[in-house]
Amino acid sequence: MADGGERDSYEVGYGKPPRHSRFKPGASGNPKGRPRGALGLKAELKSELDEFVTVTENGRSRRIRKRRLIIKALAAKAAKGHVAAADKLLSLIIQAEGFEDERPAERRLSNTDALILEQFLGGGAGEGGAGVPPDSDDAEQDGAEGDEQT
Repeated sequence: MADGGERDSYEVGYGKPPRHSRFKPGASGNPKGRPRGALGLKAELKSELDEFVTVTENGRSRRIRKRRLIIKALAAKAAKGHVAAADKLLSLIIQAEGFEDERPAERRLSNTDALILEQFLGGGAGEGGAGVPPDSDDAEQDGAEGDEQT
């Protein structure tokens, strides 16, 4: 009767299968499963693209990988004006190399550093540069820099 009482106290529901239908210890839920040594899609694709093929360029035979051949064909199509090929090639380049224009933003000198440079370059001590508030210098420089960049 103890077995019957135990069965009544166990709640069957979501994530709690009946005890008689649970996986036995050491048994898999998918006994056939993926066989050992079978490759996934990524590994299959990599091995296929790493295979060599023989191509003739400028009258010479040479062996290159399939991935290289695909890139050469895509680049040739893009060079001939095929817009879809050019779009795909550019997206691959950006994915592989990133944008060339990605540079760190220009950093402005702090007011203290600007004063030190000004004094070092000879524009400060004798001409009252030390007494000039740092913000007034920055405002003049901002206007001049804006004209140079446009």
